[in-house]
This record gives sequence, C-alpha cells and structure tokens, in this order.
Amino acid sequence: MKTFFIPNKESILGQQEILTAKFILALVDGLESHSYDAVYLRQPLNRLEYIECGIVGKSQFLFKVTYADAKKGYQVVLPDLITQADWEIVESLLQGLSSQLGQDVEGLEGFDFEGYFHENVKNYLADKVAHLVYCQGLLSTIYFNRKDLESFLAENGLARFEAIVKKVQQSDAYFATVKFYPDSEAKIHGIYHLAQGVKTVLPKEPIIPEPYVEQLAGKDLVWEIDLVKISGDGSKPEDYEAVARLDYKEFLEALPVAYYKELDANQLEVQPILGQDFDRLAQEK
Repeated sequence: MKTFFIPNKESILGQQEILTAKFILALVDGLESHSYDAVYLRQPLNRLEYIECGIVGKSQFLFKVTYADAKKGYQVVLPDLITQADWEIVESLLQGLSSQLGQDVEGLEGFDFEGYFHENVKNYLADKVAHLVYCQGLLSTIYFNRKDLESFLAENGLARFEAIVKKVQQSDAYFATVKFYPDSEAKIHGIYHLAQGVKTVLPKEPIIPEPYVEQLAGKDLVWEIDLVKISGDGSKPEDYEAVARLDYKEFLEALPVAYYKELDANQLEVQPILGQDFDRLAQEK
C-alpha cells in the first residue's frame, strides 16, 4: 500500500476545521463512499474510521481516505494493485485536497504509478508458496496466478492486468458464494449453488473466504455443489429446489467445455444451462 499525506491547514486560531466526508467526496465529480451511507458523510472525516471511495462506471478498485488525528492531516491510501484510471481518480482527489488546504501532498513528488505497480507485482512473486493472488475489485474479486504476475512485468504488462480486471468486473453473471455446514461426522461441507438458467461464476478451486479462514483452519472440508431448479417466477423461496448435491471437483470435470469460459486464474463463467442439459448434469455421479 502507498499512503499520501496532506497536513491540515494552520490558521491564527490553530488547525482549520476538519472537512466533512461529504465535502471531500465532492472534490471529484462522481466520487462516492462505499463504506458509509449518506447520513454519516455529513460528519467531519475524523469521526469516521475511513471512507472507501470510487466512481461507479470508472473505478475498478476502491481507495481509502482517512484523517490522522495524531499527525493532524488527511491520508489517502492506495491498494497494492489498481488501474491507470483508478490512479487518475486518486490524483484528482489529491490535487483537490491540496488546493483546498493550501498544502503540498507528501509522498506525491517523484511518485511513479507504473513503478509502484511493478514493485507490488514483484513483491507478490517473491512469495514462492502462494500459487494464487487475489485483489478485491469494486464489484468482485479477481485472481491471478504466477504466470499472470510475470506477464504484468513484461512490455504492456499494465494493459494485460487491466484487461483481466475489466473482464471480471464487467461480467453480468451471478458470483456464487459458498456456505458452510457441519455434519454429524465432524466434517464441514462447503457448498456452492448453480441455479437452472442462471449465468454463474464458479471458482476452479474452492476458496475459503477471509472471515472463515481462522475458524476453519485444520477442519476436514468437503467441497460440494447443489444444482437448483427454479419454478414459477423465482420470487418465492419455495420456487427454488435443490435437485442434486454433487462433489465439486467431479462436477467441474464433467462440465462440458462449451458451457463455460475462463474469467481469470480461478474463476469460470458458466453459461445459463436449461432443460435436459441441466437434468443430465444433475444426474452425474
């Protein structure tokens, strides 16, 4: 991460009044908070832990803005991996804050965005154990493998990174989430769902979401998928019926290649499956 700092403006009476979150967001056209509802944004920024910011339709990633009481100034924090368009939005906010406060941005002079991007890619590659790296986009998570990371260091690497990010972020599919259930034999079942006729993104390799990592450490995990038929208009819970529970790995191996395409290093976009095709998959054992 990279943190830029803008000291609060000094006045004859001491520090200038701290800007509200709403005022800061208004410095860049279309910039919105994705961490607090509008009612909270009327408060001075130091009363909020931070605001995560982005512009819907332009941003691929969110960045953080916070007020550091101890240092008496504003901090703008970049994630490790962002696109050129994201950086331009951050830069606009830094310029707006600098102009508003009459203070220079600490950390901006000499900062090279592409150099920062390449440095972080190298840091990820330095971890010889991890075979997948992920970053949280504005709408969804994006996964990269070592081959992807190495390609980001080659000529036009940033463009390759941005193409993968946009491919995932612009998908109109439902991104399946896993639910965990214990059984009577002390095993934990991680279950994904694939609904009939619904374009769905599924992981190639099941992932334990961050909030569950510690809780499930050392547990005996069984990965499965429920195939769900939809009746009626799908507006009521009873319209959904799980007709088969299959081993997750075996299901993906049996899934015809024509039914899906790769989004990134660990996500498949499965096309809507209907009628007899869906019934055949439900009968796979």
